Amino acid sequence: MAAVHVVDVRSGRKVVALRENLPLAPASNQKILTTAFALTRLGPDYRISTLLIRRGEDLVVWGNFDPTLGDPVIAKSTKKSIYAELDRWAETVKRRVGPRIGGDILVISAPPGGVYRHPDWPRNQYKRWYVAPVGEVNFNNNCFDVTFKVSRSRATPLVVPASYLIAVASRVRVGSRHLWDLRTNADDSALTVTGTVKTSTRDPLPTAVNNPPLLFGRVLADRLKRAGVALGGAVRTAGPDRLDLAGAAVVARTQTPLGDAIARANKRSLNMAAECILLCAGDGTWPGSAKRMTATLVEAFGLAGGDLTIRDGSGLSRKNAVTARALVRVLAGALKQKYARVLLRSLPVSGADGTLARRLARAPYAGRVVAKTGYISGVSALSGYVLDAAGKPAYAFAILVNRVPAGKNWQAKQFQDSVASALVDTLH
Repeated sequence: MAAVHVVDVRSGRKVVALRENLPLAPASNQKILTTAFALTRLGPDYRISTLLIRRGEDLVVWGNFDPTLGDPVIAKSTKKSIYAELDRWAETVKRRVGPRIGGDILVISAPPGGVYRHPDWPRNQYKRWYVAPVGEVNFNNNCFDVTFKVSRSRATPLVVPASYLIAVASRVRVGSRHLWDLRTNADDSALTVTGTVKTSTRDPLPTAVNNPPLLFGRVLADRLKRAGVALGGAVRTAGPDRLDLAGAAVVARTQTPLGDAIARANKRSLNMAAECILLCAGDGTWPGSAKRMTATLVEAFGLAGGDLTIRDGSGLSRKNAVTARALVRVLAGALKQKYARVLLRSLPVSGADGTLARRLARAPYAGRVVAKTGYISGVSALSGYVLDAAGKPAYAFAILVNRVPAGKNWQAKQFQDSVASALVDTLH
């Protein structure tokens, strides 16, 4: 079942309307709605803060759902280590506090709804990177990245991020194929790699962690140690309501532009980043943030209450629903806002980058479709803009396909690409 809606944003003329008022699951096209919500509520100049605070003998980490700290894609693009920001923190601590922290590293933690994953998400996929947990502080997309070094008959796993507080046991051996698994204990302090590998690997494979704040705290402790700062206590979490910060002082802070987080969520469809954006712009819980997002979009874009059902920010929940008409209304309306450039720059570009790098890649379609892809089992979507020859949005479109048979997602993509390419053709 497909729903399609296309509007010429230059004239407001409706171009295509097929089941445009039927609410369907949007998969990762949900991220368009999350982006519009966050930019409407917070503004394009908003920065997500993470603070390192000195309270007596303790160091306290207080975050506000920044998804970019230790992000390997951002680190690669800037030619820096994933540890660069925490190393900056460590040097600041060494300079302002001294070579020893007498107390603990306390990471403030109030999981959304008491858990780090939305209850709608598939439990049997919790280890996958796209179902990674979400916290007020996050590191390396809340995943352990694993590569292997094989020499003769020995296989050595290399796990990143590393910390002296995270033990890695290897039971992996050289075999005829890659068939391995990373197992973690409940708080991610002990990892075991099992199975077989055939050759050395360069591209890391991620496994989601269980406890984002403890991962962050342990990596911070390790970077402090490497900088020559000893930790006298332990790494632990604490609820914000149980911590008295009277007389405390900020030692270091990181402020990430909201646009950077949005680009990370949209270009390569990072679910964890989208959830952080939702929770940061909302009230820090999934139910409360979903309610606030619904109200904001209805008011800002003139949507009807029945146009959308919001459950999460990434589209991983199958209980999300939106009409193609509502998506296009948001896309077209966003172009009139001062944050339009932030949204446009965050979306994949056909034949160029992100999840559209290999789609619509030949002339004249390459570079002419700027859109968000979406996929969960049985659902495929593509929504965004078709650009004119001058690179300005000409059409806003939404293509939502539900009830896609198993193994037939390529047909849904083919349909979406045919619609998008036809729209490009009309501009010639």
